[in-house]
Amino acid sequence: MFESFGVPAASGTSRQVGERTLTGTVIDSGDGVTHVIPVAEGYVIGSYIKHIPIAGRDLAYFIQPLLRDREVGIPSEQSLETAKAVKKRYSYVCPDLVREFKYDTDGSKWIKKYTGINAISKREFSIDVGYERFLGPEISFHPEFANPDFTQPISEAVDEVIQNYPIDVRLIGVREVGKKSSF
Repeated sequence: MFESFGVPAASGTSRQVGERTLTGTVIDSGDGVTHVIPVAEGYVIGSYIKHIPIAGRDLAYFIQPLLRDREVGIPSEQSLETAKAVKKRYSYVCPDLVREFKYDTDGSKWIKKYTGINAISKREFSIDVGYERFLGPEISFHPEFANPDFTQPISEAVDEVIQNYPIDVRLIGVREVGKKSSF
């Protein structure tokens, strides 16, 4: 394929390489697993890659019962797809979980409306999306909510990886923490 476009070579690179920064910490979170990857001077330090079994699928599975318990308008056969859509469109990481719940008093400012089509009846349905927006991503910081066998939050995993950097590039590894996500 590359020959037809006259491309002599191709290379897959991380965000740091694309931005001409050759040292940094990559957080790669997909559908099934999250990796914290140390990169020093353009080389991945393979022995210090941290594997975290919490990722996008777990967020959707966590959001699904929250929506189902609070919203009656979700068709049961579409509850997982609805949770995935809510995760992708409305989720965010909040700095203070307790403060975020204080917005509960005036929901008109922060509650979002999700509208979907029932796959079987072809009728439109809509639900209010509230605290699910910030509780879903919270399992990255409290993984025991989703997986009782794994209790290390992503912040500790990143810190552990950074502590393993060679001392001369450790500060750069702290400054250059990036995130690539496909979940």
